[in-house]
Amino acid sequence: MGYTCLSNELEARMSRNGLIVELVKKIEEVLFSDHESAKIMTQELLELSTEEKNAFGLFKANNFLGVICSERGLVDEALNYYSVAMSYTIFDALEKEKPVLLNNIGTTLADRSNYFEAIENFTEALAIIYEKGFRKDLIFTLNLNIAASYLQINEPDEALKLIDEAMKYFDEQSVEDLTEMLGLLADAYLKKGDSEKAYSNILRCEEEAQKSNFATMTGLVEYYKAKYFELTEDFEAAETFYWKVLSVQLQNEPFYYFNKVAKDYIHFKINRKQYTKAIKFIHRAIEIAERKNWTWVISDYYRYLSECYKQTENWPDAIEIMSRYFALDLEQKKNQYGHLYQCFKVQEKVLKMNLANKSLYDSVDRAKTFNHIISQINRSEDLTTLIYDQLSELKSLFKIDTFALGIYNSAERRIEYVLKYENGERAPTSYVDYDNLRSFSNWVRMNDQPIIIDDIDDLEYIKAHYPNVKTSKDDIINTGNYSKSMVIWPMRVEGKSIGLINCQAIAENTFSTFDLELIEMLASHLAIAQENHRQKKELNEAVERLNKLSYIDGLTGIYNRQALNEYMPELYSKAIAEESNIAFAMLDLDNFKQLNDQYGHQEGDHCLSAFAALLVDTIGNLGHIYRYGGDEFSMVFIGVELAVVENVLKEVISKSKAFYMLGGLVPITASIGAIFMERGKEKTLSLTTFINYADNALYIAKSEGKCNFKKVVL
Repeated sequence: MGYTCLSNELEARMSRNGLIVELVKKIEEVLFSDHESAKIMTQELLELSTEEKNAFGLFKANNFLGVICSERGLVDEALNYYSVAMSYTIFDALEKEKPVLLNNIGTTLADRSNYFEAIENFTEALAIIYEKGFRKDLIFTLNLNIAASYLQINEPDEALKLIDEAMKYFDEQSVEDLTEMLGLLADAYLKKGDSEKAYSNILRCEEEAQKSNFATMTGLVEYYKAKYFELTEDFEAAETFYWKVLSVQLQNEPFYYFNKVAKDYIHFKINRKQYTKAIKFIHRAIEIAERKNWTWVISDYYRYLSECYKQTENWPDAIEIMSRYFALDLEQKKNQYGHLYQCFKVQEKVLKMNLANKSLYDSVDRAKTFNHIISQINRSEDLTTLIYDQLSELKSLFKIDTFALGIYNSAERRIEYVLKYENGERAPTSYVDYDNLRSFSNWVRMNDQPIIIDDIDDLEYIKAHYPNVKTSKDDIINTGNYSKSMVIWPMRVEGKSIGLINCQAIAENTFSTFDLELIEMLASHLAIAQENHRQKKELNEAVERLNKLSYIDGLTGIYNRQALNEYMPELYSKAIAEESNIAFAMLDLDNFKQLNDQYGHQEGDHCLSAFAALLVDTIGNLGHIYRYGGDEFSMVFIGVELAVVENVLKEVISKSKAFYMLGGLVPITASIGAIFMERGKEKTLSLTTFINYADNALYIAKSEGKCNFKKVVL
């Protein structure tokens, strides 16, 4: 009876495994044509495979979900599913699927403009194919995908080499493959500035696209034509073809390359200083991106929009959009960290499900500790406090005695160890000059590769692997710990190294392969956290600069009317409260309209700038100077003896008599009306009434003759 039960159980399990295979086939049939049906069946596949602990089904389900999310523009979710699927390729039966998955990941990364990471994934897929000999059908596609990514980082020569390599595997029966390859050739020659070869390939690409009715490629041909005419400076034709490819997509469903074309079109408009038109188009592009969930590209559109607003001196909107840009960028990075964290959690489950020995369970427990550290990094805005709080866990996780974080400072040409803990104590900031070629840290910076040393006393190994660094024991033994084991790993973010982490242990052979994987991930997360901190600091500084610019008159360089409206109420209230002297003066240039009418606005602008310089030179630090508007200026004096203020204003009148005259015909002078309040004694007087006194005094001064001064004393 026992054998019968076992046989029935096996038969049932085989039946369910067969159902998994059938589901996979059904999903593959509708994956790109019916996302909704594919998603429903994939969820069924995921539940059944989880119940059966079927690695094949789990791999396929997560890969399918990645494709579905990628097609819908949910890039972060897609990468999350792909990463989970990758966890199952540790099984021999699924190893051959790894190049497919790496290609999917690379394509998704390229869609979100992470071209360096995309190239890494495509290249790794090719390396596996060449080494293992399976999935050679992907070689053509992978080479073209790498070429396309190189074109996006403006490396056309590298792209052409890869297109040549792809041609070796080209299927002459595939019109679509030929069309895509010709399009990339056209793009490469456009980027090289070779208009003749570019146009030749554009025409060939157009011919093949028409043969195959390849709709997406037909649109790209129009885009390549726009780039060609932009290259040859036929801007009217470029505008026509840009709009030909974009207008259809603005009205209907956009193709996958919409953002690529849109961003080049925005550059085209900005380069031609057509900022208003660029702003209008960018808003439409943002609407499409929001509708399609293309969150990764919205931050780029915000950046372009902010630039256009700055060029049109629309400072409030520029500040608002820049703030949105940094907020969205920070949110996207946090979402990415969350996905990475979830992926690592899944990898824990895979290890526990399939690897049962004690040492591997120990690795899973350590992964939990690592996950906790990563989650803290993702939430932290202060790395200094974070590292101190997590120090005991770091020491326990890696069995280290020293942990340090160094940041590259190219301006000062040195590595700055901003954080260093040795035996639980924080060491002061230390520096390694870029010229110090005997430093391990500098070797990591120059080679952008980690240093891994199991025994610092093995000088032969060190000389062989890191020549010209440490060449004797005297070079190594220093103050502090004599560390036998050392790992120094570069901190990279978005393809660029920004610093390094330095882990050292007194014992030799401390770091396992698993440790190195964790240290690499730790370096990556710390790099992202450090970059976020830098960007936040830059945002605050940028907002501060923009705020200042919004209060500065672009012509004269002094404060503007907006600044007066912002600062004057506080200055007035403070003077009243502290019973300080306060004076406010309105100044109007005499004969300025005649100057403008007779000699033009350019001469008028020159006059205004010269007079602003006169005011700054005469008043100095005694008061605040504002351009009130047109040819009117205002001055505020707080806590200054009123007699001194009167003498200064009369000096301005005196200097104005000879400061500007064209041909002896149009003398420019100044008239001033002022209000003086001694010790802020009129406490019930409103600011509006106070300013009106000065305005009325100016009116009287102008009516009694030019180059005149009138005051009201309260």
